[in-house]
Amino acid sequence: MSTLEGRAFLTHAADRRRLLWAGGTVFDVVIGGAQAGGAVSLLDQWGRRGDVTPLHIHNSEAEIFYVLEGGITAWAGSDVHQIDAGGAVYLPAGQAHAFGIRTEEARLITVTAPGGFADFVSTAGIPIDGHAPATWEFDVGRIMSAAGQHDIQIVGPPPEMPE
Repeated sequence: MSTLEGRAFLTHAADRRRLLWAGGTVFDVVIGGAQAGGAVSLLDQWGRRGDVTPLHIHNSEAEIFYVLEGGITAWAGSDVHQIDAGGAVYLPAGQAHAFGIRTEEARLITVTAPGGFADFVSTAGIPIDGHAPATWEFDVGRIMSAAGQHDIQIVGPPPEMPE
């Protein structure tokens, strides 16, 4: 990673940490809030069928999911959306939401503004090399503690995936 003239920031895949998350999801924090002056964060993530986030609220950040491969289900308020590769959803700050992987695997880009979400992921995630293990125990307390530190409220369990 390197800072260019002014406030520009350059990042390369080989320089970044990969972070294991609940289920089999792996995050690559491409640009964290600190590198973007707090304005935005950009994350590349891979997940497996059945990986579902808890219902949560970003109190001060808007979020966009852009699906590159596979498909997800996104819950936004009382709405449920099926989003396939090439589709995106915008979630305003303050709205309860969750998402889950509904295909064997999916890859998506997550953008938040301002950029604190990358710090949350870095605090709660487990650094790994390579692929996610087939099975492992995730410490839910780790997510809860990190959420409180990063203005995110966990307001419910992961929603049930539709048939």
